[in-house]
Amino acid sequence: MNDIAAALDLGAIAAHRHDRAAVVLELLQPGHTPLPGDKALSLAYAVAHHRLEGAENAARRGDTTTLDWYQNTAGSALACLVHSSRLGPRIVIAPTEDQMICGPHSDTPYYVLGRDTTRAAEPLAALTDDAFDHIAATGLDALVEAHAAVICLTGRRRPDQTLRSFAITRLPATVFTDHTDDAAVLGRDLVHEAAHNWLNDALVALRATIPDDKVYFSPWRGTERPAYGFLHACFAFPLTMIYAARTRPGTRARHAALTDHLRQQRAHLATAQVDFNRAVKLIPDPGLRERLDTVFQYARTL
Repeated sequence: MNDIAAALDLGAIAAHRHDRAAVVLELLQPGHTPLPGDKALSLAYAVAHHRLEGAENAARRGDTTTLDWYQNTAGSALACLVHSSRLGPRIVIAPTEDQMICGPHSDTPYYVLGRDTTRAAEPLAALTDDAFDHIAATGLDALVEAHAAVICLTGRRRPDQTLRSFAITRLPATVFTDHTDDAAVLGRDLVHEAAHNWLNDALVALRATIPDDKVYFSPWRGTERPAYGFLHACFAFPLTMIYAARTRPGTRARHAALTDHLRQQRAHLATAQVDFNRAVKLIPDPGLRERLDTVFQYARTL
């Protein structure tokens, strides 16, 4: 399996997403929410989990009004946020820091779509569209189309500042990321978090569990990490390298951040190679092992 697009084309993920979205929507609003087809399914899958998370939080607080909204009104209300893009329907938002919430399911504050959610300002929507153009030029658009349907821009940073991005398992197909005014850099970070969402979905779809009693040195964190986190890094960072290397002619030359990213990641992958060879064997599904190995080894050639 030498083709990156083929490595990322895992039919079990699509089947899982369809079935999971159907289960969640039936739980929220029995018999009332048909599933869309094609590219709209990615957004439906993401929004269903936001509704479920919001409903669960409301139920824990005893907030019956908000619970009713997530069950009966959220579907049509949140549809007003949808933005049409070349990657299909997206929701792009930019909540303020005080709108983010803290919970036991994430190490960092995160955001759940709700009654007060508004679209990101037009310049941010345009920045995201430009990032999609960069992604499409690298051939990684199918990855981002499926696994970054809700994009939460968490704050603007200067180019010299560290950018934070993350995804959480309870909100699949949702990406949280800081941004600069550089669409090519935003594209890289969308690829990175979409990769995490892809791997999470793949593990669930294949019922594959990575043992948590093994640790490996992570050059990205400078410390030992459990196999799960280590393998996630060994999948997501190589894909950002592929993105950076495939950017349109002239783009990388104009973007020192992408050039520096490739240089830094080459060194990290070289450091991680031996441990990756060991850790990937912990994945019980041979096809998934091959897919991760394909991505990692391809990036080593860049």
